[in-house]
Amino acid sequence: MKKLSVKVKLTLLYTFFMTLISVVALGILFSISNTQILASVQRQLEESVEKGFRYVEWDDGELEIDSDIMEVENNIYLSVYDKNGQLIYGRIPYDFNLDVEIQNQQLRNFTSNGTKWYVFDSTSEVFGYEEVTIRGIVSVTNEENNFAVLIKTSVVGLPLLVLLTAIIGYRFTSRALKPVDNMIKAVQDICENEDLSKRVSIDFGQDEIHRLGLLFNQMLTQLEEVFEREKRFTSDVSHELRTPTTVILSHCEALLEEDTLQEEERKEIEVIEKKARNMAQLVSQILMLSRADRECLPVNLEEIDISELTEMVAEEQEEIASLKNISIQTEIEKNIIACVDETLMIRLWVNLISNAISYGREGGYVKVRLFTDGKQITGQVEDNGIGISNEHLAHIWERFYRVDQARTAGQESSSGLGLPMVKWIVKAHGGTIFVSSEEGKGTIFTFHLPGSNES
Repeated sequence: MKKLSVKVKLTLLYTFFMTLISVVALGILFSISNTQILASVQRQLEESVEKGFRYVEWDDGELEIDSDIMEVENNIYLSVYDKNGQLIYGRIPYDFNLDVEIQNQQLRNFTSNGTKWYVFDSTSEVFGYEEVTIRGIVSVTNEENNFAVLIKTSVVGLPLLVLLTAIIGYRFTSRALKPVDNMIKAVQDICENEDLSKRVSIDFGQDEIHRLGLLFNQMLTQLEEVFEREKRFTSDVSHELRTPTTVILSHCEALLEEDTLQEEERKEIEVIEKKARNMAQLVSQILMLSRADRECLPVNLEEIDISELTEMVAEEQEEIASLKNISIQTEIEKNIIACVDETLMIRLWVNLISNAISYGREGGYVKVRLFTDGKQITGQVEDNGIGISNEHLAHIWERFYRVDQARTAGQESSSGLGLPMVKWIVKAHGGTIFVSSEEGKGTIFTFHLPGSNES
């Protein structure tokens, strides 16, 4: 039940209660109708018998009975008897073959040949003649059969009514919840494109759903303003920090060129220089991501041989890898041409390979792969280092996220911005990237880019 949509739940609830009400109403109606039908048959029988005396009269020394009494109305058969109970005139049903004693003003029921009958006798004196009795006979079974047909029709029609109710209920529910569907689609679009400038499309209305849509749009507006202020602040701060870090680095370089420095002073200045370079790199990354967020970072696409570019980056990283006795192994398909931003692609490979070296195993390896199937280009960087646990795997794309102290120990230059930058670069080129890792065994980063014919 939890997996069903709100529309289906409301439709089921609506259909259930409508069906319950219909069944209860039909049950009450049938119960009352059955009683009313029998009472109506009895009343018609008594009225027909009493009216039958209009057809009997004494005229010129003869008892005359109008032939109209032979007509059967409402399935009621009338017959006339003398005071001795002998049939004088009238009709008796073919199936009624009982010899029933006359009892004045008594309504009785009998069963004959599987048929139920009501019998009513009324005795009255005809002016100038003697007493006569008019008997009325009517079949109850016929009325019950007609009622049974009505019940069967209702039972057959009830499922159709339920189905029709469900269809109409679903249509009305879908129409009522259409603004909610629009809100869901809008939220999905906002989440997929990470675009807070979009709004929920909602018509004018005063109900709860329309008010919710308006409030949701107001919330998006406020969130967009907050994020824009944050982006501007990050960009402004990063830009302002570039000048002091540059000044610190230039002064450190100037001091280190002095021959009069003592060894201990030189070491302290080298530490300051190292930290300043790390800070400058961090500021550069923050500024670049901030510009990317504000869509101010241009992506200059051009046809280049990324096979050659990848080989070049891998060779440059070998010197860093050798410090940990890590070998860089390449499996690069030749002459892969793609329409990409060369600077961004170099940064992508540098970030992935340096990340693999930083967290690789001493004496281990880093494998760099590049190949294509014509439709898309696939790049991979694999290491046999410490790996990443599942609980941290989903967070590695977050800015400034560091798995734990054990993983980042000794990695002073790690800012937690390299992988977010990699993800942005891949996305800017219309590609996708994912990671697979097993703690203690290693990690594989895999990205896909559109082929040259799709760029």
